[in-house]
Amino acid sequence: MKKRKTTALLISAMLSISALTFPVGTTAAAGTEIKVEFESGTLTDCENREPITWAQIDEDGFGNVCDMKGWSGDSYVYIDRKDAAATVTVNAPADGYYALNICYIQCFGNPEKPDKTQYLLVNGESQGEVLFPFNSGKGWQELPAGYVHLNKGENTITIKSYWGYTFLDYIRLTDAPAYLTSFTPDDAPCNPNASTEARKLYAYLRSVYGKHILSGQQEYCGSHNYNKDAWKSQGKEIDYLVDNEAEFEYIQEKTGKQPAIRGIDFLFYNTTKAYEDDAPERVVAWYKDKGGIPTVTFHWNVPTEKGSSEVAFYVKSAANGNNFTTFSAANAVKEGTWEREKIDADLENLAKQLGKARDAGVPILFRPLHEAEGAWFWWGADGPEACKALYRYMWDQLTNKYKLNNLLWIWTGSTSAHASEWYPGDEYVDFQGIDKYNAINNNDPNPSAISATFYSMVAQTEGRKMVVMSENDTIPSLENLLNDKAAWLYFCPWYQRYLTELTDPAELKKIYTSDYCITLDELPDWDTYDPEL
Repeated sequence: MKKRKTTALLISAMLSISALTFPVGTTAAAGTEIKVEFESGTLTDCENREPITWAQIDEDGFGNVCDMKGWSGDSYVYIDRKDAAATVTVNAPADGYYALNICYIQCFGNPEKPDKTQYLLVNGESQGEVLFPFNSGKGWQELPAGYVHLNKGENTITIKSYWGYTFLDYIRLTDAPAYLTSFTPDDAPCNPNASTEARKLYAYLRSVYGKHILSGQQEYCGSHNYNKDAWKSQGKEIDYLVDNEAEFEYIQEKTGKQPAIRGIDFLFYNTTKAYEDDAPERVVAWYKDKGGIPTVTFHWNVPTEKGSSEVAFYVKSAANGNNFTTFSAANAVKEGTWEREKIDADLENLAKQLGKARDAGVPILFRPLHEAEGAWFWWGADGPEACKALYRYMWDQLTNKYKLNNLLWIWTGSTSAHASEWYPGDEYVDFQGIDKYNAINNNDPNPSAISATFYSMVAQTEGRKMVVMSENDTIPSLENLLNDKAAWLYFCPWYQRYLTELTDPAELKKIYTSDYCITLDELPDWDTYDPEL
């Protein structure tokens, strides 16, 4: 019988690290409101070291673009260049979560990239990013910027420049809704006909949500199982999980453990360019032979243009000189287009491959059309309405036409001000995910648990959907996860350097061997696991 975590073990382990216990945290008392002017804080690495007045802005000629009149307090501040930062001190009446609102003007956008993203730090620790929408001509506006965990007493909140060129007036903190920390997601998958295996997996994940984090790892894509023919020639049964297991061998070497979740990409499964790397077979083997949980990503390769035999998934602006595609997501959901014909063929092929797992009784955490809002992939390049229509069409085809009831669906979104415009709808989604890439200068580990990002994702569905770290670079440290009360359902580093260079080996071992983290050997036996469905 595999070891299963218990609440007693969890609390014991946690008390050795901090005084926190899960369910994580509390929300601020009802009626809380704290307002702090940015001019009361500190500017770092800015051209204008002192708060900028209307007169100064007007003299600089910016008054013709940005109507700065009507600010609160004595003045406001301006973060412009890279690494500029504005920090304010907040005295919180109690430990807990607070809704963060920022009064701002951002009037230097352009038609292609009108919005500006900045970094958010709480008490010096990275909490993710805040997107400030372009609002020229609208005056000062309050932006709901998510939720932050504050300690009782003095705290600092910093807005640090990523894009810069944003004026900041004040922050206002209010109490957060109770659902933020209740951890009571939907009690069943979005597909009412989900298979028994899918419902069992969903029930298990729901049972550990807010109490543990599951370990995950994305496999290196595209060079697996080159020895398959050699296995066949020797009359041996093929082991689909034996070749090129660098990430999993690394984790075993450093921790003595294996991840509970294996990320597998169906990158090569399309009807334009024939190549297969046995990804469906690895999905089945990971669950049936190892007892693990498979999650499938689909970098959907399509023709670079009509009639081409070359494929790509990046659009031109993101291709870095490599192949790119002009394939239209908007056209793909229109009957009679060549794009529709292509995606129908691809979905039929994809269903055949995913059907291998269904027929073997294997549930899958399925993550299509990820990172759409970034618009670097073709499925996001035509905007939110086209992407949502494509996602819903895909859900309908795979669920209703091809009867892939073994799929649990993940929507990989964001915490931007536009995130709700992209969300396909609760009836099509089981989990909310976010892909975390915030390593320092893309080279040094950043072990932040980005709790503000986590709770912003929770809030988007008012707690109805479990929230996962669907991809990441640095794995958040155990201490940060517990101290910041960031209850991610799982983490899943991308392959190669994202694992080996961007997470400290000592921190990797610490989290993998903790009672808070669930590893492969600690999953239930799926054949005998019998939750109340």
